[in-house]
Amino acid sequence: KQDLSFMQRALTLAERGRGRTSPNPMVGAVIVRDGHIIGEGYHQEVGGPHAEPNAIRAAGNRTRGSTMYVTLEPCSHHGRTPPCADAIIEAGISRVMVAMTDPDKRVTG
Repeated sequence: KQDLSFMQRALTLAERGRGRTSPNPMVGAVIVRDGHIIGEGYHQEVGGPHAEPNAIRAAGNRTRGSTMYVTLEPCSHHGRTPPCADAIIEAGISRVMVAMTDPDKRVTG
């Protein structure tokens, strides 16, 4: 039940990017440790940092061993921004819950 609650929060955050991220999707991310949200982020504008690094930055140095809830599978390729998957690994986040896989063929899987 907690997983659903945290994912719902990520979906709510994603909505904040409406009208500013196209052609990229709206994405939200929440980082949780010991049952408490320690960081939140969303994709604020096209070309800007994605939701995942924004949430990591908001969480500061508390990410090791945490769980990330993200509305879209984290990117793993280099584009206008570095891969979010790399940032998640570097932050020591141990579990990632994804609402949907990314249909972009460079990412899926």
